[in-house]
Amino acid sequence: MRYFIIALLALSGLGSRARAQDELPKLTIPSSPAFSILGFEPASVMRPTSNKDLAADVLNSFDKNGNLLMNLGLEVTPYWWKSRPLPREEYLNPDVSQAFLQSFSLSAATVKDSASGDNKLGGGLRFKLINGKPVPELRAQEEKLLKQSNIIGAIGATIGLVKSGRVTSRKEAMNLIDTTLSRGGTDRNIINELWAQASQIIADYQDDAPDIQQFLEKLNELREASLGELKQNVAVLNKQRRGFILEFAGAASFITSRGNTTDRVGVWANASNYVSETDLFTFTARYMFQNGDTAQSNFDAGLSYQKTTDKFNVSIEAMVRWYRAESRYLGSLDENLKRIDRDVTYRIAAQGSYMVSPDLSINLSIGKNFDNPYFSANSFFSILGFNFSIFNKERVRL
Repeated sequence: MRYFIIALLALSGLGSRARAQDELPKLTIPSSPAFSILGFEPASVMRPTSNKDLAADVLNSFDKNGNLLMNLGLEVTPYWWKSRPLPREEYLNPDVSQAFLQSFSLSAATVKDSASGDNKLGGGLRFKLINGKPVPELRAQEEKLLKQSNIIGAIGATIGLVKSGRVTSRKEAMNLIDTTLSRGGTDRNIINELWAQASQIIADYQDDAPDIQQFLEKLNELREASLGELKQNVAVLNKQRRGFILEFAGAASFITSRGNTTDRVGVWANASNYVSETDLFTFTARYMFQNGDTAQSNFDAGLSYQKTTDKFNVSIEAMVRWYRAESRYLGSLDENLKRIDRDVTYRIAAQGSYMVSPDLSINLSIGKNFDNPYFSANSFFSILGFNFSIFNKERVRL
């Protein structure tokens, strides 16, 4: 878990706070529907990248007696199981069918319910039909990365000439790299940066083939390291989209220890529109059914607005819920009776977060939660919290 809560101050009653946290507003589709429908994250998640890997992972999901192991998760995106020589433009701007193929994913998970002792199995899928457009900054950052990467290619080509004996000194190698980059249109300032890096290490090597090669390899390492932040930016921008996005998901869970009895079913639909780089509108519709002592179904529809800046995020959302709850009980004459509750309730909430530093943010949520059909309580809530990161960001490799 990347973030943990250092401090949490509830400004309303304990009961209201607990229910608010149980149903935090999620006007988005879950990234892993199978995990969401079970309400937990597996201890071990398998992500096979080929049919062979999938077969091996599935076999490893059973013990020697053929029983399904608990607390395991599986996520696959079949389209990427083999190399796809897609044109860059087609990948970034897919049509409806291509957007579906690229995004269609399946997830599955198993869990043992600690309260009832039941073994549960969840399965889900997710896909997009419209995936917006790339952010404008991506093109500029990619071009910048390409120009920087040309240096690595020029160094690699020069290493080959050193091995063949056609380059016999460190200075000759650097002059050749300079000429190659200049002819290729590389900005002079970038070439000068390369010379500055080379001057820091050139005295550590001699003018013989092994040393010249080691010098160029070290220079290549320094150049790769200096591209880390740029690669990070491109990787992040590559996942960001603008414009209209339409996606769907579905999931179901079953109690396998009771003959695969249906436990929960969920269906989600999301329509998002980035009207600008910092402003997002989202419409969500979802249907949830839960089978138990009380069979309850909810249909929710809601709209949210989110404003994102470098320092703060603000979101406002409203959701209407139509619910039906069916429960059975014994009457005064021991007869089986059925009670059905139907009603409409709503949730409205505002959330804000302010980044104090790259590792610390302050978060506030206020609003009114859905009313519960079985008990009456204060449904208004307010939660103040602090999030602190204790881990460094992961390196991104392209």
